[in-house]
Amino acid sequence: MSRFLVQSLAWLALFAGFSLVVFGPELAHDAILVLMAISLLHLIWVPQRRRIWRQPAVWMPLVAGVLLLIAFAMTAKSAVHVAAVLVFIHLFMVGPLAGLLGRLGEQLTLERIAVFAMIGSVGGVIVALADVFVLGSARAGLVNNPIHLADTALMVGFVTPLGFWGKSRMRWMFLVGPLLALATVVLTGSRGPLLAAVAMFAVMAIAVAASSYSRQMVLRIIGSVIGALVLVAVAAGVYAAQSPWLFEGAAIDASTGQRLIMYEAAVRAFFASPLAGHGLLEYFEAARAQMPAAVDFPEYAHLHNDIADFAVAGGVLGLAAYGLFLFAPLVGAARSRGALRIPLLYLGTVTTTGYFAMGMTNAVIGLRWLDIVLAMVLSIIVVLSIRDEENSA
Repeated sequence: MSRFLVQSLAWLALFAGFSLVVFGPELAHDAILVLMAISLLHLIWVPQRRRIWRQPAVWMPLVAGVLLLIAFAMTAKSAVHVAAVLVFIHLFMVGPLAGLLGRLGEQLTLERIAVFAMIGSVGGVIVALADVFVLGSARAGLVNNPIHLADTALMVGFVTPLGFWGKSRMRWMFLVGPLLALATVVLTGSRGPLLAAVAMFAVMAIAVAASSYSRQMVLRIIGSVIGALVLVAVAAGVYAAQSPWLFEGAAIDASTGQRLIMYEAAVRAFFASPLAGHGLLEYFEAARAQMPAAVDFPEYAHLHNDIADFAVAGGVLGLAAYGLFLFAPLVGAARSRGALRIPLLYLGTVTTTGYFAMGMTNAVIGLRWLDIVLAMVLSIIVVLSIRDEENSA
């Protein structure tokens, strides 16, 4: 492949994975699948491919895939049940994507990565505003399910602060990305992503402070952030204690009530098959079967909680796979010891924090659009970690 073509494909991958995925998710998904196939073939010509495979951000998702493959094989009723592991295909392609992005060399700067994420953040706000104020929707969801739109916009929005650690004189403007993402979340009316945003803003505040102020000031800021989170938790607890639903089950809102039913079913289903679960294709029905017929079980494709989904689908093996997927960004970033250590630690921490928090109220890992963003983040961590090692040496 010519250098120009390879680099063009790399830029396209960044656009699809950090921009288009927010306001054109289906098109982004199709584009990423094609680019992943090309990047897999291209990996043959990547000189650093051995170093790429040694990165935790690459091998941790692959190990997770092996665990899921074992779990699904143990409960499979047909080959299709085993092949269901390909739902996570985007996360298995981090290595090839990193090989493709690595061809950009020094052109792949923190600012340019942030610009692609900023385009996605702006696009998300535009489609959300159009849906609510032009089309009159109660919740923004023109291009995607409201919660999925909120989750995707939120994660992409928190990629934009990478530009803060770049060399631009206007580096502070990249901190606007999370605010744009927050606006999109509000317009979707999604509560789970809103709570996740609180934890992600805390991570960003600490990372920015660590780069801008003295150690003493950073400790004060961390203390203030923790204090603010405690106050929010106490306020939420007081509000909940005064809410009638704690004492009158019928007063629980429909969404919360459905989740509580599914979570109880998930616990029962997990203990019914704790080692390998019930398989990815039948885990929801397996959970439903654990509840009495009189219970009005909701009609969804998942259990609205990542831990519940992985526990019921794959048992203990599934939970181990979930942990590998979830902590791959943080572990991958923690290896950096050079000039990019703080921005990489920020990206790894905010990604792990965000996916965990968002996954407490909805399916996140295994949802193709969020898997695309996670795969892109992991690829960026791999490329920049290798570059940091080379520059430090």
